[in-house]
Amino acid sequence: MDYGELKTAIQDYCQNSESSFVSNMPNFVRFAENTIFSAIDLPSKWKSTLDLPLVDGTSEYDLGVGGVGTAGVFDILSVRVSPIVSQSSGVDYGPVDYLLQKDYDFLLEAYPGTVSAPTKGAPKYYAISSTGVVTSESSMNIRFGPIPDNPYQATITYYGKTSSDSITSGADSVETWLSVSFPEVLLYGSLVQAYTYMKGEPDMIQLYEKQFMDGLTLLKNITVTRMDSNSFRPASSQG
Repeated sequence: MDYGELKTAIQDYCQNSESSFVSNMPNFVRFAENTIFSAIDLPSKWKSTLDLPLVDGTSEYDLGVGGVGTAGVFDILSVRVSPIVSQSSGVDYGPVDYLLQKDYDFLLEAYPGTVSAPTKGAPKYYAISSTGVVTSESSMNIRFGPIPDNPYQATITYYGKTSSDSITSGADSVETWLSVSFPEVLLYGSLVQAYTYMKGEPDMIQLYEKQFMDGLTLLKNITVTRMDSNSFRPASSQG
């Protein structure tokens, strides 16, 4: 299902072509996408920023807009660093060290990194926090400990979504992984939003919500329950 087909289906189901309803259809779809995205770890939203340069003496890096280019970060899945200083080929070819996630305050206390006596070494841990900067996309800070003592190369794999990931970001011919693989989930999620906007009959809203939740369950079974738990990401965080 492409964007044009989705909009047509929403109008047909709701039997509504009123101008304000039509102008709000992108919002209905985006709200449905955000609900699905927040409820389930979609593989299509796993991303990586390759060859993140770690600078000698620099402990924190902005992962958002204006930072290293990973706008829309929601969750860090893994961080790996090449133990080879200044490896020109990055971390794609190994060897690599996977870092353990720690609390941000732990890193501040364990590796304070004062100007007079910086606590530096090969990074073993990382912590994430908000940048405190308001942007159009979700943003995070990542801190390394010990503070890098040389220019290393790192790869951050993360779960994220930007405005360009939405099916509403382009022409009617645009398709996404979700709209092609599970169009019914996106459709019923959009119908819940659309019918709520119309202040429709409660029984119809409940019907659409049931169809949407049934679809979410199926989608979760496919994308989460069947995922291999033997990975660097704990199984408890996949549910």
